[in-house]
Amino acid sequence: MSLASAPFHEGCAVCGSHYAVDLPDDLVEAARRRELVVFAGAGISTEKPGLFPETFYEEIEARLRETASGDPFPAVMQDFEDQFGRGELIRTLLERLDYVSTFQSLQNHTTAFHQEIATISQLDAIFTTNWDDFFERFSGARPFVLDEDFAFFDVPGRRVMKLHGSISNLSSIVATSDDYRRREADLAQSVMGAKLRDYLSTRTIVFVGYSLSDSDFQNIYHNVIERMGRLRRRAYLVTPVDPAVSPTIELTHLKTDGGHFAHLLKKDLEATGQHVPDVRLARAEWLHRVILDAHTASEVLLTQKGTLGAFTQSYQDGMLAALGRMRLLKHRGVYSDPRAVEEVVHSYGHHFVTAVERRRYFDASYVEGYMIATRCLLLDDDDLKRVPIVATFRDSAYRSRRPDPHRVLESPWWMSIEDASLHQYLEAAHDSSGPPTQWLIDRSTDAASRAKRSPGLASEHSEIMATLRPGQVPQHSEFLDGVL
Repeated sequence: MSLASAPFHEGCAVCGSHYAVDLPDDLVEAARRRELVVFAGAGISTEKPGLFPETFYEEIEARLRETASGDPFPAVMQDFEDQFGRGELIRTLLERLDYVSTFQSLQNHTTAFHQEIATISQLDAIFTTNWDDFFERFSGARPFVLDEDFAFFDVPGRRVMKLHGSISNLSSIVATSDDYRRREADLAQSVMGAKLRDYLSTRTIVFVGYSLSDSDFQNIYHNVIERMGRLRRRAYLVTPVDPAVSPTIELTHLKTDGGHFAHLLKKDLEATGQHVPDVRLARAEWLHRVILDAHTASEVLLTQKGTLGAFTQSYQDGMLAALGRMRLLKHRGVYSDPRAVEEVVHSYGHHFVTAVERRRYFDASYVEGYMIATRCLLLDDDDLKRVPIVATFRDSAYRSRRPDPHRVLESPWWMSIEDASLHQYLEAAHDSSGPPTQWLIDRSTDAASRAKRSPGLASEHSEIMATLRPGQVPQHSEFLDGVL
């Protein structure tokens, strides 16, 4: 369970702001169309209430004077810079961000929102006034800080536009009154400003981590949004605190915190089949561990005649490659879009058919493993149990003259045949209190008898085994030369 998905309990430090709220249909629809844009303020990062004993603003002001002035954030930062210098202001900021990264609990609370939106593939554009690099690290977002960066705006992937600079480029940080004046003038004519106005005029906006009195919010809302008048789309403010009523600001308030908002949005997308449940990605990590153990246990097949063990090694290499890639790309949302997952499966279905037609069976086994493991994201727990754990050669493509590469989604063969399945493997491993060696040998021997109907398969296996030195294990690389 993520921090953002914990049920609400009054007074709980973790979930005490996870208020139940029904997300408006037009907001969810905007997300489905990839037209929802997040504006993230300090309240979803290190300035989240209750995270530090004092805010960065309070820390800076305490070093300036004994009595709080009540001056706006930029003015206090300007006073500090005037008294202690720019270098000391930046150093103090960096120390605060570094402190978060040295405590796991602090980091989890600070980045709960970032981690929750990471698996929302439809959220591919973020604007933030924060300086930290949490969207880059935990949401897989590519940062755009300077005008020059926008030359690469069409590069695929999630983007975060850093309106007030970034710690990855210290000279870009906007904090003081002087910085704000320069930035406001710059946004009027810069590429960043043009991109900001474009998104504000064509997308649905949700503000997260701001209060209505926040100077960053006021600058964005009054200077940009209000200029669009009646043409602007409805905008939303996500905050667990009841905002002060302001007749000049037309926002729909969603009373909950940012992380829980993202969690609820995923649930709505999941209900319409447009989101792969996060539990499936967590399950993929479990499956990776299972396949890794099976991979080691299956090395016994290499010493058994009539088992074609090299192909099982390649098949499991493909499964491990797919499952490992899911783990590495999870935070980018790549595997959270069911359509994107289906496209990967379909493309590998074509590669599989090509490999079989060219009688490159070692490649075909790898591709089949990659394809099946990827499709596991679309399977419920019962169907997952049927996934084969070793190479079985049951796919009709091995024997068909004109195989159909699209069958893997329409009618995958393992759904109707229990043969060397994950469920059977786990039961055999439990019963034997260790690697189910004999079970693996029996299943692979059965598979080898079917392989006799595939021309050249046994001879390719003999060629592979002949190239191995004693103790070596065949391993398929992540590349498919000769198949693509």
